[in-house]
Amino acid sequence: MATDGNKKNENSSKKEGKSKALTQDQIVNGFNQLRQEQRSLVTKAAELEMELNEHNLVIETLKQVDGDRRCYRMIGGVLVERQAKDILPDRKSVV
Repeated sequence: MATDGNKKNENSSKKEGKSKALTQDQIVNGFNQLRQEQRSLVTKAAELEMELNEHNLVIETLKQVDGDRRCYRMIGGVLVERQAKDILPDRKSVV
């Protein structure tokens, strides 16, 4: 009986080994997919870094401006007029 159990384990592990074995094309496709994902992540990181730099530039500029000065901000394609003192805390919360 113990030998029957061992044979079943050997047969099932052989089947699993065959199903887990990847062809060279599958490996290359997997690698290319990972490379594309890595490129997308690098692009997104660069985009976010540029946005952060823009926010910091706006913050530094608004610090030098009178708080009652009118400022314009694009929100969802609509240009909105606000005061500098209202925009500055909003920009700081983003950063």
